[in-house]
Amino acid sequence: MNKSNQSLLCFALLSLLWLSSCGKDDTQPQPADKAEGVYITNEGLFNQGNASVAFYDFETETLETGLFQAANGRPLGDILQSMAVSGGLAYLVLNNSQRIEIANMDTFESAGAIEGLGSPRYLLPINDQEAYVSGLYDGLVNVVSLSERKVVKTIALAEDWSEVMVKIGAEVFVACPSSWGAPPSNKVYIIDTQTHSLIDSIATGLNPNAMLADKNGMLWVLCAGDFNSNTPGGLYQYNPASHVAVKSLPFSDTNVGYAPRLAANAAGDTLYYLAAGLFVLDIDDTELPAQPLVSGDGRAFYGLGIEPATGNIWLGDAVDFQSRGKVLRYSAQGALLKEFEAGFLPNGFIFR
Repeated sequence: MNKSNQSLLCFALLSLLWLSSCGKDDTQPQPADKAEGVYITNEGLFNQGNASVAFYDFETETLETGLFQAANGRPLGDILQSMAVSGGLAYLVLNNSQRIEIANMDTFESAGAIEGLGSPRYLLPINDQEAYVSGLYDGLVNVVSLSERKVVKTIALAEDWSEVMVKIGAEVFVACPSSWGAPPSNKVYIIDTQTHSLIDSIATGLNPNAMLADKNGMLWVLCAGDFNSNTPGGLYQYNPASHVAVKSLPFSDTNVGYAPRLAANAAGDTLYYLAAGLFVLDIDDTELPAQPLVSGDGRAFYGLGIEPATGNIWLGDAVDFQSRGKVLRYSAQGALLKEFEAGFLPNGFIFR
């Protein structure tokens, strides 16, 4: 074979290899390719249908945006309030679209949807088959069949707005913030998951917004307070078995920032909360911290998450609530490690 034919053969082989490596599946890396990282939920702007989910890869330090849009060729929807994970599926709760999109966690391809919801806020799986969905206006917690993907029962509350939910044992605790134009709320409601019935309530500070359970199974409630009456909220700890308050740590004022959030480290012994800035509290502390770990000056903190393996802190900055937001990654000691542009109104972090 002469040199000319050898060159033509090499060129043909290289061209074939190049074409075989450029298939459609390789142009858009999927989350399954990334062993560890964080999903970032971007709420989107009201009535603009630009909610989105992104994935940040810890190893490569790269950001993949618009997961749902890329996988399905259509927008995700309007106002992504939250995301829950169960059985390898992502449940994307779209408040203003009045539905929950379901996506495969590995590919983010659509796996169906749950319709017939008023203004859903959060989805909480209570077992392999069922989940509770809170709502903004209807005064209900919806019981959803995850296999049938539909509402099978409703649980009436005494408040219009139900928000974050926490399951401890066989009970679910439901935070009910103050509804617009209504008297300030000061209740967390308790549902028996065996009967799907309302069984009790806990009196809290005004306007309970966020909750979690610590390593001892104690319930913590963050209350934003009432701006109109200038009544501060605070952090409150409850015994979930007796429904009795154990600890009360009131805020000094009503300056709780744009989005009161509450999170814990993987050990469940340290709390992080947004109240204008980012504050850190050991669960055994008897007083609130005097100074924030991260100041909120110049930032519109809107999302909060704690990286399980490292304790690194993730914050979403809504900026001016019209432009694309920012994501900031801090060390557990409060040193800024990374900052990058996100979608509109980054409000949550789900770690993989």
